[in-house]
Amino acid sequence: MLAEEILSSLQILPLDTLRIHEQTIPENERNLRETMLNLGRLVDPIIVDQKNSVVLDGNHRRAVLAALKAEHAVCQVVDYNSSDIRVGGWYLATQSLPLERMGKAESVDRAAGQAALDRMDAAFLIVKRKNGVDSFSLLPSSERKLPTMLADQRKYLGMLKGAGHADTGGNGDNGNGENGNNHDLHFIEDSRLDYFLERGYSVLMRRVFTKEEIIREAVAGRPLPPKSTRHMIPNRIIRLNFHLGYLNEPPEAAWNYLSEQVKKRVRYGSARYYTESVIVLY
Repeated sequence: MLAEEILSSLQILPLDTLRIHEQTIPENERNLRETMLNLGRLVDPIIVDQKNSVVLDGNHRRAVLAALKAEHAVCQVVDYNSSDIRVGGWYLATQSLPLERMGKAESVDRAAGQAALDRMDAAFLIVKRKNGVDSFSLLPSSERKLPTMLADQRKYLGMLKGAGHADTGGNGDNGNGENGNNHDLHFIEDSRLDYFLERGYSVLMRRVFTKEEIIREAVAGRPLPPKSTRHMIPNRIIRLNFHLGYLNEPPEAAWNYLSEQVKKRVRYGSARYYTESVIVLY
């Protein structure tokens, strides 16, 4: 039964029908391309919204496949309207925040700061923790519109870059400060806020996008900045390890190969559900 459950959510789809919802980070894309070429495989399927063909997870995989001239992709197709699929975000953490370069920040409490983010009155909510007490301050957005708010975020991040931080805007950094220039600016999961605050970091909180905004921007051809969203998708299929060569075969041939491999791996016990939290190195 497990093989049928896995295969029921997988499809071979034309690559050019898949809409990205986020820009890619060039360094990540280059590293992934090297890995995929070395392995000769698409390790994880691209996760796609079944209604609008929007890539929810796998924008870099789609970009690499396009660069490799693949005609198709193996996709896990999901119902994005399901309440089981949740959207989170990524914050930015640093141990040396140059507020003097970034302008006057308004002090607020947590609730008011979060409300300002939600209304797009603020580009970032800065959080610091000292002696167990959190303080919050807003970096304003000049207009309550999504393009303006995103432009203001880029402006503030440019100030961080000008202060010697790593570039996190998709121009060469991998999002973890590992571009060789500075190791102090990190993308962190919104769920790990306390972990970084306890270790002396200042955290720049960002607004979490809604599903409706994500789909609207993707369909309109306006992908969001890199690492704007973090999707929590139940029963996510990983380590499919599909041979790249089949992605240029007719879809029927690719599907037959996929079906045979999934059934074989399930039959020999090479498939399992993870109910616990996992750490994936990729």
